[in-house]
Amino acid sequence: MGHVTHSAIGNAPIEFAFTYVADHETVPRWMFGVKHFTPVGEQTSGVGAVFDTALHLGPTTLHLRAEVTEWVEDSVVTLHAIKGIEGTVRWTFAPIDATTTEITAIIDYTVPGGLAGRALDRILQAFIGPAIRHTEKNLRQQIEVGYAESIERSAG
Repeated sequence: MGHVTHSAIGNAPIEFAFTYVADHETVPRWMFGVKHFTPVGEQTSGVGAVFDTALHLGPTTLHLRAEVTEWVEDSVVTLHAIKGIEGTVRWTFAPIDATTTEITAIIDYTVPGGLAGRALDRILQAFIGPAIRHTEKNLRQQIEVGYAESIERSAG
């Protein structure tokens, strides 16, 4: 079983950061390897929302279906894979001050046994470090730029 935890600080209020991460339309812009994040059905947020995604990791594309299993406004979003490799991604949000937020991603996954599972685990391990750094950089930049633009719009 793999486990990864990564935190980053973004210069935006917790409400803005949470809303940006929780918006399914923004996910392919900032999450490494995600080609699409498509709702299955009408529900697009909250516990019970289901999404199909394709995660491109070098020579392998994983087709996953994930369900939101935890949703606490401005605090936590947890997705659990219900098709594809077994895993959970939990995003937590903590205010540092009124305009700064700590965002933490906790990823746990299990690959199948046998040769195919070991090969997939090697691919995942090779990509996790660069993927986390890429995701964190893109997410932080997009949140900060989006927040700055929202301040400009409200001032103008």
